Amino acid sequence: MLHILQNGMKSLLFLIPPFFALGIYGQNTVGLISIDPAKTIGGYNLIYPENQSNVFLLNECGEIVHQWGDTNGARPGKTAYLLENGNLLKCKFDQSLTGVSFGAGGAGGMLEIRSWDNELIWSYMAADSLIRQHHDVHYMPNGNILFIAWERISLGEMLENGFDSLANSQREYWPDLIREVNPTTNEVVWEWRAWDHLVQDFDPSKANYGIIGDHPELIDINYNQYSGFREDWMHSNAIDYDPVKDQIILSVRNFSEIWIIDHSTTTEQAASHAGGNSGRGGDLIFRWGNIEAYKKGQKEDRQLFSQHDAHWIDDYVEPAYQHHGKIAVFNNFIDNSYSRGQILAPVWDATTYTYVRENGIYLPSGFAQTFSHPDPGKTYSGTASSIQVMGDGHIIMCAAQQGFIFELAPGGEVVWEYKTPLKNGFSIPQGFILGVNDNFTFQCKRYPGAYSAFIGKDLSPKGYIELSPNTSFCLFTGINEDKGMETVKIYPNPAAGHLFIEGHIDSMGKLEIFNQYGQVVYYEENMSDKAEVDISSWPQGVYFVKIGSRSVRKITLTN
Repeated sequence: MLHILQNGMKSLLFLIPPFFALGIYGQNTVGLISIDPAKTIGGYNLIYPENQSNVFLLNECGEIVHQWGDTNGARPGKTAYLLENGNLLKCKFDQSLTGVSFGAGGAGGMLEIRSWDNELIWSYMAADSLIRQHHDVHYMPNGNILFIAWERISLGEMLENGFDSLANSQREYWPDLIREVNPTTNEVVWEWRAWDHLVQDFDPSKANYGIIGDHPELIDINYNQYSGFREDWMHSNAIDYDPVKDQIILSVRNFSEIWIIDHSTTTEQAASHAGGNSGRGGDLIFRWGNIEAYKKGQKEDRQLFSQHDAHWIDDYVEPAYQHHGKIAVFNNFIDNSYSRGQILAPVWDATTYTYVRENGIYLPSGFAQTFSHPDPGKTYSGTASSIQVMGDGHIIMCAAQQGFIFELAPGGEVVWEYKTPLKNGFSIPQGFILGVNDNFTFQCKRYPGAYSAFIGKDLSPKGYIELSPNTSFCLFTGINEDKGMETVKIYPNPAAGHLFIEGHIDSMGKLEIFNQYGQVVYYEENMSDKAEVDISSWPQGVYFVKIGSRSVRKITLTN
């Protein structure tokens, strides 16, 4: 029996519960909020929400396709990443560390690599009375792991280095250090300490005295404009590595700056002011976002505001993309209700191996591009959060305090939205209204469907995080992957005039074609192994061919 569904045949035209929800908000309050599968870049989303111990891998319908559990006492510390071989790298806090070490917001202390099946492959403790891992970790191409840690500095040592104890109330400092550890041997193979690169203009009788504006490569020990006079003086919250230039980037929240240092140094050189490809040891070779921090400007000159997730745009991005190789950052606290994702392009001189300055200030003078949800309030988060650029300019952003993740197509339109369905770590039902920080989600990382970690893995849906899920809201999963369509030919694609479908269908033999609004425009109940569909009168655009129970293929009509 054949049905061709047209606008005039209202008895046969029906809307499935929208798997797009194009422009339809409020139908779901948590989990998947909206999706336009014709325009999303696809892939899987990795999240590690606060106040619970699980790392979730979700498809674009918000279904769990994989999950890594942990003990009840484990919490994010703060990030997790899926490695190319399918293993999970994460940093975490464990209740067993309470009283053993020190810390503040973002504290972790334990690094782990777990297999796809959640078997513990490697564990590393970075928490004692003198250091504490926090916030972020990075897996290097050589298999080593970079992590950020606080180190504890006493008041006596602070005073020796020119700390002004009258203007600043701290009586202990926790500046950041970076360590590179070999997970095979647990050996620390490289280290950089912020404490080795100080300057001060308070006391000429103490170490590191100098004119701060003349030394942007050094860190003013008395700069406390945005630290709140906390011991956690710098509060670096993100780390990334550029294997081409052999450099490391840090997002330094309490300075409202991003810093770049030279990783080509030895540990000894990294503690000095000479050596390495740039010839400057472990001194900063680039800093950007707040020139007041090195006395080259005022508050009104600041461009970064408690930013997070600074990183080079080099993963899963087309080389021809205009911002490939630049730096992306989530600019959190531009004002009390205003956050943005932004891109900047440092000016690199490959001849001198230095970043270019103009009038003593590192270039660029402004951002290359800015991104936001069309409803600006949905981008806002005063802390944490992430931005990711994929493909030819798809943007995935996570507003942490709202637990709200969305994808923008290259033209800026919203093509996918998801809200973490947890309240204080516990699953909540569909329809629940969450408040700020109820579902705090530090970041989201999107991995392409073709990512090597997924080869041979079971990515079938395994339920939802939320309770009482709206299972009909997103009918199709894996729509860009032709799952279950291996024996079916659909051609031509792009198509015009007629569409041909050949091959073994399934025992039900049901063929459906949907337009981009979720409407069934063609339906055949008992299809044989061959069909020819007249599409000459259909509007051009994207359609979805569904055969049997769940198999889907995307086609484009060029009529």
